[in-house]
Amino acid sequence: MKFSICYLQYNRIDLLLKSLDNIQKQTYDNIEVVVSDDCSEDDTVEKIKELQKSYKFPLIFSRNEKNMGYDYNYRKCLELGSGEYCLALGNDDTIYEPDCIAYLVDFLKQQDYPEIGYCNFVEENNPGVVVKRAKATKVLGTGVGVALNYYNAFSFVGGLIYKKETFDKYNTDKHDGTVYSQMYLGVLMVTSGCRLFSIERPLVLKDIHFDDGSFRWSFYRDGLPKKWKEYKEMQGGLPSVAKVLINAVEDGTGSNKSSIAFRILKRIYSVTFPFWIIQYKKYGSIAAAVGLISGLYPPKLESYLKINSIQKIRLNMIYFFVSIAGLAFPSFLFEKVKNRLYMWVRRKI
Repeated sequence: MKFSICYLQYNRIDLLLKSLDNIQKQTYDNIEVVVSDDCSEDDTVEKIKELQKSYKFPLIFSRNEKNMGYDYNYRKCLELGSGEYCLALGNDDTIYEPDCIAYLVDFLKQQDYPEIGYCNFVEENNPGVVVKRAKATKVLGTGVGVALNYYNAFSFVGGLIYKKETFDKYNTDKHDGTVYSQMYLGVLMVTSGCRLFSIERPLVLKDIHFDDGSFRWSFYRDGLPKKWKEYKEMQGGLPSVAKVLINAVEDGTGSNKSSIAFRILKRIYSVTFPFWIIQYKKYGSIAAAVGLISGLYPPKLESYLKINSIQKIRLNMIYFFVSIAGLAFPSFLFEKVKNRLYMWVRRKI
């Protein structure tokens, strides 16, 4: 089986080169590496062309004539892959251990080639600590229920895995510009009958360090207002997430029933919303937590118009309860119980 490792690249060529060097340690032989450059302003072109002369694996390089944005470039790097399967990486991600691709290929063969999946990862800043978005190594299934239970797995692109012919079938620019195209594609595919799988073993090393030991700080975290004078309403991209997920299920099922929109909004407000409130508090930003609560008042969302009157009442009740609970719940206690709490809430919704 030919396997494609596909990078979406923009600037920070030093990180990409470090990642590419690590890929050469893979024990699996039938690998190609694809780099799609979104018109970087550094010396990406020169460095990659030089590397192509001596690289262990076939190294495919493509450059967009102008900057097309994250979503386009994400899809483009996967389009360029010619393997039976493709695994996506950002330029500050790499493969975790030398036998990871061999392990993944064996799993895919044993499970009769499922169409889409994801894996766990380790952050280089926290070595040895596995970030567990996957709880087991298995085929999870297909359909609306599976898609909505696991849509959060598509939020981080590193380690998303696609059967190439299936990706090509569903690939679309419908949600380019949202920065959530991978969530749309993932939910659309699983809702439409593609089998979703998860890999509990960490296959990806996330946020690799520069050679001097520094790493990319979270712009999201640093940008949160820390003082009340910096207060502003915030939405954290959740209205776009809701719209993308609703569209994906509607497109996958051919139905636009209000029950679909309500199910998705209920899950976002019951699972994602409270965790973000507490996370903002943990970062020392009560102002951001309150700004998020204000910004996500349900009637402010476009998707709110898709649900009926009874569903609106229920959603607002969830919103008010979760807002109060999120502000009251101690951040230190949340850190101790968040994984168990998250899994419990996810099973109940």
